Amino acid sequence: MAKFPLIPAFGLIIILALSGCAATVAPRLNPIPYYTYYPASLSVVTQAAQQALPQAGMHLAGVKQISADTVEVHGFDPEGNAILITLHAESAAVTRFTARIGLIGHLKEVEEIEHWMGKDVGKAISATPPS
Repeated sequence: MAKFPLIPAFGLIIILALSGCAATVAPRLNPIPYYTYYPASLSVVTQAAQQALPQAGMHLAGVKQISADTVEVHGFDPEGNAILITLHAESAAVTRFTARIGLIGHLKEVEEIEHWMGKDVGKAISATPPS
């Protein structure tokens, strides 16, 4: 009879431990959808993305033209997580950037890629489409 009260206590300990892990990991997750607009053409932003991955310490695996106005840039971070950058031409002078690293995002690494892309594109980044 004395063993039964320990089972709920053990369950509570497990739940508290897991919630602590989630609180530690949560700030690094990439919210979906995560996107940024660059006031530059698709070709300029594609070139910037290709240059940004190595500059950010990541590996560029390749570029795939999905359609006339959409390009995917693929790579890997230092831990081996897959990187998918999708670039979509909103107009001739505005390109939307979305990125995903691994299954859960990795916001810090996405921001590092954006930092280098901003340097390569040479223009400001915005969260809303530039006018």
